[in-house]
Amino acid sequence: MVLSDNTRGILYMNIAMASFTLNDTFMKLASADMPLSEAMAIRGTMTVIMVLVLARFMGIRRWLPEPQDRKPLALRSVAEIGATLAFLIALQHMPLANLSAIMQALPLALTLTAALLLGEPVGWRRMTAIAIGFCGVLLIVKPGTE
Repeated sequence: MVLSDNTRGILYMNIAMASFTLNDTFMKLASADMPLSEAMAIRGTMTVIMVLVLARFMGIRRWLPEPQDRKPLALRSVAEIGATLAFLIALQHMPLANLSAIMQALPLALTLTAALLLGEPVGWRRMTAIAIGFCGVLLIVKPGTE
C-alpha cells in the first residue's frame, strides 16, 4: 500500500510523540529511584549510541562542523542542555499529563512569538487556533493556587 505524504507525515508524528511519551515515562520512573544526574547520563549515553548507529546507517562520515558553524552550534548545545535539565527537573516534580500538555503547546508559543516579536505574518484563523490551543492546555493543566 502506498501512503500519501500527509498520511506518512501523520504516521511519523504519531510515532515520534509516542516515543517522546515513552521516554518521558521511563525518565520519570528512573528519576524516582536514582539521582537526576545519573538518569541523565544513562539517557545521554543511550542517545549518543543511537545517533551514531543511525549516522553510520545513513552513511554520514563527516563528524566535525564547518568552522563558521562551531560557535552557533556550541551556543545551541548549551541551550539544549539547559532546556533538557529544566524539563527533567519539571518531570520529577509534575504529573506527566500536565508536562505533556505544556510541551504540546510549545509550537503554539513559538508561532505566537514569531508573530509578535519577529513580525511574521500570522492570519486571524491561525491566531484563533493558537488562542483555542492555549485554552485547551489550561483546561488540562487546571492552574490553581496550589
